[in-house]
Amino acid sequence: MSKYSSNVLYLLLSILIVIAYVNGFGPVENLQRSINDYLCQLTAPEGTRANVALVMIDDRAEDEFGKWPWNRDVLADLMAATASGEPKVIVLNTDLIEDAYQDSAGYTSVLADQLTWIDNAILPYDIALATFRSQKTNNPEYLFHYSITVDNPLGIMDEQSSLLVRRTFLPAERLLESKPLLGFAYVRPDDDRLLRHQPLFMNYEGYYYPSLSLLAAATYLGVSPSQIQVREGLEVAIGSRQTIPVNSQGEYFISHLPKKAFVTYSAADVLSDDFNRSALSGKVILIGVANGEGYELATPMSTTVSAEILRATIIENIINDNILMKFNRPVVDMLILFALGALCAFVLPLLTVRNRLLVLTGSLAVTVGLNYYLVSSLRILPETIYIGLELIAFIVAAPIIGSRFLGNAEADEIDPANSAQLEPVQTSSSKSTNAPEPPVRTIKQEANDPALLGTRALGSSEEFPPDHQAIDIDKDFEDDSSGQAEEVNETIASSDIDAIVETCTTETDPPSEERSSPQIIGFDSPPKESAPPIVEKQATEAQPLPAGAPDHLGRYQVTGNLGKGAMGMVYKGIDPAINRPVALKTIRLDFVNDPEEMEELKERLFREAQAAGKLSHPNIVTIYDVGSEDQLQYIAMEFLEGQTLEDMIKKKVQFNYRIIAQIIIQICSALQYAHEQGIVHRDIKPANIMIGVDYRVKVMDYGIARIDSNSMTKTGIAMGTPNYISPEQLKGLTTDHRADLFSLGVVLYEMLLGKRPFKGENITSLIYSVMNHEAEKPSTVNPQIPLLFDRIIWKVLEKNPDARYQKASDIAADLNEFVESFAS
Repeated sequence: MSKYSSNVLYLLLSILIVIAYVNGFGPVENLQRSINDYLCQLTAPEGTRANVALVMIDDRAEDEFGKWPWNRDVLADLMAATASGEPKVIVLNTDLIEDAYQDSAGYTSVLADQLTWIDNAILPYDIALATFRSQKTNNPEYLFHYSITVDNPLGIMDEQSSLLVRRTFLPAERLLESKPLLGFAYVRPDDDRLLRHQPLFMNYEGYYYPSLSLLAAATYLGVSPSQIQVREGLEVAIGSRQTIPVNSQGEYFISHLPKKAFVTYSAADVLSDDFNRSALSGKVILIGVANGEGYELATPMSTTVSAEILRATIIENIINDNILMKFNRPVVDMLILFALGALCAFVLPLLTVRNRLLVLTGSLAVTVGLNYYLVSSLRILPETIYIGLELIAFIVAAPIIGSRFLGNAEADEIDPANSAQLEPVQTSSSKSTNAPEPPVRTIKQEANDPALLGTRALGSSEEFPPDHQAIDIDKDFEDDSSGQAEEVNETIASSDIDAIVETCTTETDPPSEERSSPQIIGFDSPPKESAPPIVEKQATEAQPLPAGAPDHLGRYQVTGNLGKGAMGMVYKGIDPAINRPVALKTIRLDFVNDPEEMEELKERLFREAQAAGKLSHPNIVTIYDVGSEDQLQYIAMEFLEGQTLEDMIKKKVQFNYRIIAQIIIQICSALQYAHEQGIVHRDIKPANIMIGVDYRVKVMDYGIARIDSNSMTKTGIAMGTPNYISPEQLKGLTTDHRADLFSLGVVLYEMLLGKRPFKGENITSLIYSVMNHEAEKPSTVNPQIPLLFDRIIWKVLEKNPDARYQKASDIAADLNEFVESFAS
C-alpha cells in the first residue's frame, strides 16, 4: 500500500463512525442512554427540595377517613386545610370526571365551592392521542384561558413537534364553573419503558395547551399561561423567568432526583387540627393517592416512582433551574467527528505505538472527565458516545498502523525536532562530570510491537553476540558474498598507496547484481513478505577472559572480554571507586622497537585521548581515563549497550527513511561539535557508530582514529578503512573535517542500499574507484528512495572537498527538513 495507508485507515474509521451516527446505530444509542442514566444518577442533587412537597392519601388517612375513593366533600376539606397554609400552588392530582353519585349527593358542589376561593388550584385532565393533526380550529370553552403561544408567524408547529390530541377528558362541569387552572396529565416513557422525557405541551384542535407540571411551575413563578411561549424544537419560555430546553418532539429531559427528595405529609396530618400548616407556605403542594389511582413508573433512578413524584420532579426542575440541557446538534457532532478523525489521521502515524496509545487513552479519559464536569457543574448532557467510539476504534487500530499489515514500516522513533540533541543510552551507574545526564534504559524484546522497526534482519532470530557491545572492532572492507569480515592487519598509509597495495589483503565487493540488497522500508516503500521485525536484546554478559588476559588495568578491574579491535583487545571492567562499568580498550605498542618512537607514541596517545576526553556531547562516547599497564596502553571509556551500525547493516536490518535521516542527523551533531573543537575523527565508518535503544547514536573512537603517524602505519596498524576513506586522505593531501563528511556519505549510502558506493576487484582498484568514480544514484538502484538522498549523496561524495558540504550541520539541516515534512 502507499505511504498514506495509515492516514487513509483513520479517515475510513471516522467515516464509518459518522455513518453509524447518522443512522442511529441501535446498540450505540442504547449505550449512550445507559451512560446518560449513570451520569444523571452520579450527579443528582442531594437533599430534600425546599419548595415542593407532597400531601398523600396514605394508609393512615384511609384508616381515619375511609378507604379511597373518598367523597368529594372530604377532598374539599383537604383542599381547604392545605390552602390555609398559604402555599403558592395546589395541584390536585386525582380523577375528577363526571360522577352521578357525587353530583347527586352534592359532594361535587361542595368541592366546587371550595375552589371558588382557592385561586391557585390546578386540576388535571386526561387526553386521548391522535395519529394526525385535526384540521379543525376550535378553542374549547373551558380550556380557552389556558392556551399558550407559539413563536412563529403561522402560530402552529410541525405535527411531530408536540403531542397531537383528538379528545380531552375534563373534570366535572360543576367544578369547571369555578374556573380552576387546568393542565393535562400524560406519561410517555421512552422505547425501553423508562421515563426520561415528558411532553410539556399538546396540540388540540389548532391550539396548544400546557401540561400539569408546566402550568404548576409557571403559576409558582407568577407567569400566566398566555405568557408561556414555545420555540419549536428548541425551548419553552415561561415569560422572562425561565426557559426549558425541549427536543424536536417538544419533550423535556427530566433531571431525576433521589426518592427522598421531597417532604411528604400524610393527608391525615394535614386534616388534623394539631398540624402546623405554615410548613406548606410558599410551596408547590401536590395532593395524590398513595395506594389507589397512583401507579408505579420506572425511571433511571428507580424502578418504582409514583406519578406524583414524577410531576413533582418536573416542577422542581423548572422552578429551581435544575435543568439538564442535552447537547445534541447533529451538524456540530459530525464536524467534531470529522475533525477528530482528520487530526488523528495526520498526527498519530507520526507517533510511536506507545505514544499513540497514551494520546488516545488520554483523550478518552479527558472525554469522560469532560462529560462528568459538564453534567455536574454546567448541567449539560453531551452525547459523546460516538466520539468515544471513534477514540476506541483508533486505540484498537494504533498497533496496526505502521505494521506490515498496512505496508508501512514506521519505527519507534525519536523526536525528529530534537533528534540531533537527544541523549544516548547509558547503562553505567555514573559518568563523567562533563557529560550530560542521559536517561538510563535497557533494550527490551518487544516481539509483538510492529512499530519497533529496524532492529532485526529479515528472517533473523539470533541474539547479538557479546562482542557487539564492544566499543570498537576495527575491520577493513568485507567480503560481502560470504558475509564474514576478516581483520586487516596491514598498513593503509595515507601517504603511501604502493605500500597499501603490497600489504593489504585483496578482499573485494562482488558486482552489484550478485549482491542482495536489504529491503528498506519507509514511508515511500512497500515491504516484502518477511517475518515481523522485533527488537532483539543484546547480551550484556561479557565473555570469559582468555588465558593471559590481565585481571586489572590501572585501577580498573577487568571482568570480561568484549571483543578484539584492530589495535588490541577490548575488555569490560569496573571502576571500583564508584562501581561504574567501563569499556577498556587496549592499544598494542610492543611492536615498536625504537624507545624514542615508543615514548612519542605514548605521548601522542595520551594527548589525543585527553583531547577526545574533553568532548562532552550526547552523541559521542565519553572517555573517562587513559593509562598504561606493563606493555599495554589502555583507554577507559563509557560502557555502551546496543549494537554497531556495522552489525545492523550486516544483518540487513530494515530502516525506514526517516530513521536513516535521524541516525545521520545525530552523527552530524556529533561531528559538528567535534569539528568546532578542532578535532577530526578520520575514521567514520559503521563499526564506529553504536546504535542504542530508540535509535540513539554514539560515535566511538575519537582519540584513537587520530593516532595515525607514519611510525604507526609503517609498523602495520590499519589506520582507516579503505571503503570509507576520503580521496584527499588516499592522495596524501592535507586532511580536515570535510574528510569526515565524505566518510559519512559512504555510511549513508550503505544504509540506503546495503552496499557501498565504491567497488574494486582488489585493493588497488578499490582505491582508484574511490578517487575517480562517481557513486551510482541511490534512486537508480531503488526508485522508492526519496530524491533528497540522491542530492545529499551527490554533494557529500564530491572528490573535491571544496565542492562538498562544508559543515556537518548543513547535512543535518537538509535532513531535518525531510524529517519535519512528515509532520506538515
